[in-house]
Amino acid sequence: MKLLKKLFIKNYQNTDDSSVRLSYGIVAGVFGIISNAILFIGKIIIGVIGNSIAIIADGINNISDAGTSAVTIVGFKLASKPADSDHPYGHARYEYITGLIIGIVIFAVGALLGKSSIEKIISPDETTVTIYTYIVLAFSILLKLLQMLVYADFAKSINSQTLKAASKDSLNDILSTSIVLISAIIIAYTNTTVSIDGIFGLALSIYIVISASLMIKDIINPLLGEKADPEFVQSIVDAILSYKGVLGVHDVLVHSYGHGATYIMLHVEVDANTNILESHDLIDIIEHDIATKFNVHISIHMDPIVMDNEEVTYLHDRVKEGLKDLNPDYKFHDFRVVFGVTHTNIMFDVVMPFEDKTTKEEIIAHLTNVLKDYKTPVFFVIEIDRIY
Repeated sequence: MKLLKKLFIKNYQNTDDSSVRLSYGIVAGVFGIISNAILFIGKIIIGVIGNSIAIIADGINNISDAGTSAVTIVGFKLASKPADSDHPYGHARYEYITGLIIGIVIFAVGALLGKSSIEKIISPDETTVTIYTYIVLAFSILLKLLQMLVYADFAKSINSQTLKAASKDSLNDILSTSIVLISAIIIAYTNTTVSIDGIFGLALSIYIVISASLMIKDIINPLLGEKADPEFVQSIVDAILSYKGVLGVHDVLVHSYGHGATYIMLHVEVDANTNILESHDLIDIIEHDIATKFNVHISIHMDPIVMDNEEVTYLHDRVKEGLKDLNPDYKFHDFRVVFGVTHTNIMFDVVMPFEDKTTKEEIIAHLTNVLKDYKTPVFFVIEIDRIY
């Protein structure tokens, strides 16, 4: 695998470079086309000679894999296109679309194999097994193992969903060819009239269909927009909190449009008594540093927080205790107080898990009861945030 990188990928260690990423995709695609074409020819010859539907189907699966390898190359080529006026966030999601096509093709191959296998179970034909059958199938397993390792290694190097899908497909092929090999051995050493070939082919088709369905689900998730990796988000938050003058971070929104196209929006709390130009300069520095360190696009909203008002601090702590009584996982931010002669308005956002069904009215009722002994009536103006 390292040899492939050194021979065919210039500066292969610089995986943040879009041209290097494209080279990874092309090398993986070409390797897949050549290796799958070799397996297709060998299996079709042996399958036709031996009248084995399972081996023929396995060979057809290989040529479909060669086709998906070609799609992989096209997908990486399209994904490497720079942003333009119609697609300001770039074209990196083409990789996901490519992976989705691969999953659909694998699903179709599994369904067709199931149809052929059922037909052979109903109307069994004699299957011939020779030494060449074993040789071709054993060679296929070894070559598919090499494919799986290459795809997995390349996928890890450039964090590619498409190559991860290709690696899973190669693993499916290893299992499917192993099943065909076991079927051939049983046929060669038994005299059963039952279509072992058809039964094993049907079992294989069911496995392929289920595996393809799971693969499609995994690829659709980033297309729809999925929750960001919590560890990645926490590393961003920790990095920002390390700056002197930052009091807190909240409302973190992460949108990914593929590799190198991650957009982050968040709020940073600063002391309201600090000169606004100093705080603004701090935010500019943080934005530049985070964008450079994590290879992301980031936009930060500055929230001034009152730190030296004893009355505000008292109300803040009472609200914190009240929310903790409702749910220890609740957090809140943007806490503001407007004091009046007849009443006091308290405003803030409550951060709740998605699955939490507590209503805004229930929270307000509970907190109103917590502060019922305050010197003036308290009105709450709150917003509910969900953990993204």
